[in-house]
This record gives sequence, C-alpha cells and structure tokens, in this order.
Amino acid sequence: MTKNNVETIIEGNKVTYRRHFDVPVHLAFEAWSSQEHLEQWWGPDGFTVTTKSMNFSNGGVWDFVMHGPDGSDYKNKIQFTEIKKPHSIFYKHLGSGEDVGDVTFLSRIIFEEANGGTDLTMEQIFPSKEELERLAKTYGVVEGGKQHLGNLGRYLEKLRA
Repeated sequence: MTKNNVETIIEGNKVTYRRHFDVPVHLAFEAWSSQEHLEQWWGPDGFTVTTKSMNFSNGGVWDFVMHGPDGSDYKNKIQFTEIKKPHSIFYKHLGSGEDVGDVTFLSRIIFEEANGGTDLTMEQIFPSKEELERLAKTYGVVEGGKQHLGNLGRYLEKLRA
C-alpha cells in the first residue's frame, strides 16, 4: 500500500486504486458514509457536491450534483448495493439516472486495518474494456479516481488534526 500516493492498476474493464491513510478504519468508513463528510471531499480536484437526498443503506440511493470547476453541473446517482460497516461499501454508479449512454459502473470500496491506519482499495468495474477506455478519454475517469482519493486523504488529515 502506498502512503500519500495512489497505486493504480488497470486490468481489462477494471481499475483498482490502493492507498494507505493514517486514520482508523471507522473514520475512513465514516468519511465515505456520511453526507456531511462526502460533501467536503467527493470528486476530482476542483469539484464540489450538493446532495439532493441520501439514504446510506443497502438499496438506498445518493442523489447529488457535482459542480465542475468550469461551472458545469453533473447530475449523479449512486445506489448502495452492499454495506458492511466498517469493512466495505459496494455501489452502482447510475450516472444521472436520466441519460441513455450515461456513465455507469460498479464500485467496491474495501477498508482494512493496517499499520495503525487504513489500507483502502477502490475498484471501479465498467461494462467493458472499451467503455473504460471511452470514459478515460472523454471524462478522465482514471485520473479522476486518483484525485478522488487524494482529496479524501487531504480531508482525513484535517479530521486528524
């Protein structure tokens, strides 16, 4: 596990990101499961989030808007498919929930105690290798995933201070 840097592995239609955080597992999990926390760090660099509604439970949906640094708004919906507190969060990214050809993929977030902190693994599984390549080119999903965990790291450092 890398500390402060994100280890990234691309295999077929799956991207795996790994990073170590110097916070307890329960705090890392809380940062992923609470609307108040998520709105402080979620997304790539320069993005902010406004939540419409959030039901953090198996089958529940988080309906939110990501505001890009260029002023563009991106509607998003995530359906939580399996939550095992404080060990894992699995969800389906449903895109906006409105558009045909939207950005859809599965995510698995795994939290493991290690070296007095948390080893986090985030997997994004896309419908196909071609779809992953399209989204990487069009939206920068791989770089966005790295920035996403970087933002989480900076936020967790603030919580630790």
